[in-house]
Amino acid sequence: MAGSEGGCVVNRSQRRQAAFKRTQRDRNAVEPSAVLAPITRHRQFSDEQAAAISNMYRMAWHKMTVGAGTTDDYYLLAEACNHVLIRAEGIDDLLVEVSLRAQSALVGMARRHIRVGRWGVDAAGLADIPAMLDAYYDIARLSTAQQLIDAANESRARYQHHGIDV
Repeated sequence: MAGSEGGCVVNRSQRRQAAFKRTQRDRNAVEPSAVLAPITRHRQFSDEQAAAISNMYRMAWHKMTVGAGTTDDYYLLAEACNHVLIRAEGIDDLLVEVSLRAQSALVGMARRHIRVGRWGVDAAGLADIPAMLDAYYDIARLSTAQQLIDAANESRARYQHHGIDV
């Protein structure tokens, strides 16, 4: 008999029905760790997690200060600055001022890049961006993952509202 290897004959209809039952069972299965995702998004970061998050931005700043910065590093710093600004709007006006000064310094860096063709920092950047990075670390340490995600989404929405591609 063709197709009867092993002594069991299953027709096409029976194979389809068995496959359908498997996919239904798989669809209805719940990943046990999936229920923890919302809880994890609403938990505060530990000091180590906040440091790991903010180190990416600090490394971009370091590369800018030693003359090895790239456009990607510039955008990372701008992203951090935007996140600080958005989170600061609900916290304190002084924190908003720290972010606005850093944004002004970043605009100066962009203008310098256009003028000389290299990324670098000036006195305003050296004075204002480290304070913003310190604020970013503290905000990350005191925020939940969901709050930082919301800040990133709000930043993206503001860019799009002003017609800027991200």
